[in-house]
Amino acid sequence: MKSPKSDADLTTVRPAGTVRGIVRPLGAAIRNTLVTLPVVNKLVPGGRKPVTHLYPYQKVDLPAAFRGQHSIDWYKCIGCELCAKVCPNECIYFEFHEVEKGDPYLHPSRAMLDEMKKIIRRPAVDIGHCLFCGNCMEYCPTDAWNFTQEFEHADYAREDLYYRSEELRMPDAVSDKETVLINRSGEHPICEADICIGCRKCERECPTRCIDMLDGPNDRKGKPIVVPEFDYTKCIGCQQCVDVCPVDCLYMEEIGYKDLSGFYHINKKGEVKLLEDQTEEALAK
Repeated sequence: MKSPKSDADLTTVRPAGTVRGIVRPLGAAIRNTLVTLPVVNKLVPGGRKPVTHLYPYQKVDLPAAFRGQHSIDWYKCIGCELCAKVCPNECIYFEFHEVEKGDPYLHPSRAMLDEMKKIIRRPAVDIGHCLFCGNCMEYCPTDAWNFTQEFEHADYAREDLYYRSEELRMPDAVSDKETVLINRSGEHPICEADICIGCRKCERECPTRCIDMLDGPNDRKGKPIVVPEFDYTKCIGCQQCVDVCPVDCLYMEEIGYKDLSGFYHINKKGEVKLLEDQTEEALAK
């Protein structure tokens, strides 16, 4: 139990003298300044370079995996809308652009409906709602999604934080135009042939043209009703066929993978190591 005298000592403020109250803080400030002062920091014990950056005049060196401004490779994007489906904040929207028949963004050939209407679908992003989780890039089956190191997104109005698809377009000279198709969603569509009415909507909407319509078990007016057959080597699990099916005869089923080869982003060159492996190597050194 504390004595009354000890409690009184805690509440008593001892006034500092003029020398003690001014010289000591001033000396500490001068000492800390000399530690990071150019040239002088090499002569002072504990001297080092400043850890602060003169932003915005001096740019910060960001890691290669930093997720800043979105960048879309229009040559690789096939408008599958999978990025919008996996976005946790629902901040990705798709815009339609009319193009000419021989436009390079239509080749290799995309969805039948897009080629018939001579349109392409490209994503736009509401940066104000985006949490930069990277799901869009991780699930993209063609590696069309990228992130730059541009992080200055502040603006004066919320409407200005909506980035149109043209603003997110990667410069054509930067694109490697390499064709990539990887099902990163872990699912593929299954058809219940007895329910299918053969409307062919799934075939027209498929962005990779992995669907062929073949004769099914049911007949209509003496003719067999066609049902979809999937080429799973081209299927990317985008669920476009499931979304447009008018009778819900299609559903997604989970699939397994033998290994994760090809799942790392194609634009990130070099060996990919787990965080645990990197930590063990650092401790060993």
